[in-house]
Amino acid sequence: MQEKDINSINEIKIYPPQGTENVESQAARVRDDRIDAVKFWLIVLVIAGHILMRKEFASSEACAVMWNWIYIFHMPLFVFISGYFSRKKDMIEFWISICKIIEPLIIFHIVGLLFYVDSISIKTIFTPWHMLWYLLSLIYWRLMLQFIPDKILNNTRLIIFGAVCISILIGLFPFDRVLSIQRTFALMPFFFLGYCMRDKNLFLPDKYKPLCIVFLIVVLALLFFYSHRITYLLYATPYKSVYGVVIRMVAFILAIPMSVAFMNVCYNTPWIAQQGRMSMQYYIYHALVIPPMSAPIIPPLILIADKMNVPMTFYTAIVIIILTTIGLSLILKIPHVKMLTNPSSLIVKILG
Repeated sequence: MQEKDINSINEIKIYPPQGTENVESQAARVRDDRIDAVKFWLIVLVIAGHILMRKEFASSEACAVMWNWIYIFHMPLFVFISGYFSRKKDMIEFWISICKIIEPLIIFHIVGLLFYVDSISIKTIFTPWHMLWYLLSLIYWRLMLQFIPDKILNNTRLIIFGAVCISILIGLFPFDRVLSIQRTFALMPFFFLGYCMRDKNLFLPDKYKPLCIVFLIVVLALLFFYSHRITYLLYATPYKSVYGVVIRMVAFILAIPMSVAFMNVCYNTPWIAQQGRMSMQYYIYHALVIPPMSAPIIPPLILIADKMNVPMTFYTAIVIIILTTIGLSLILKIPHVKMLTNPSSLIVKILG
């Protein structure tokens, strides 16, 4: 065969079958280990945030500052990623996906009511236990996405502007943790921003990584000038004053660049990416080992350390965060444990 013929063969381009380009690009995005790594480190921040906010660390200024730093962006970024991977679906597929969220929501809400809540009332029944608010809010957001007309969804400026206005205004109304209404509308802009960014690259070139690190450190350093927990960052309650409105607006402004910076500095390995794919299981199970009350099913390391008279300092918190994360990773290695969040899937697998 002549050389020019070989070159001609090398120049042949293989095109995917017509209509499959988007499917393949979406699949590639779903398998992006970088996003899975971000999800894992976000879970670590969720664990850290729930440990740092406990009363045992109330006297530590460093814990309060780190808590503020985490809460400025970690849940907005989680919500953003949820929106990034959300799509309109046919109705059967959509309701199946909703049921997969409702199932762990109901199961672990019942666990919370039975073992962690002091007294059961109408309010506690309709208030998602502990971190389960996110599952209920995710249902709301996906319902909105499914039923809002495409004409509106495709107008990026309109959907984002409308979501931001609603988010700011919802704090003026007396909605709190009940049915997760306040958090749903307060964090809604990040979900739709993620949806609108679904076809965009989320990562910067590596040359910007040092700048991202510096920016995150600068924000952390500035927060030391106010070493008290800013509870408005929970997005769980209405404003008590104009201060609440200002905090929400400033948090919005900071959350976006901090999220971008954080995504671009997350360390990634195959193991980290694998753990990130189990972020929902981490999210649900961590509540059992870091409960909001002091009557857990599984005694958390915090209570053990407290009974051993270990000083509750920032460094103690770091050790507990690391050990808790490692412990959860070991628990999730047990066969079928991670499937217990959706028992129906486990039953189908066993019967199948």
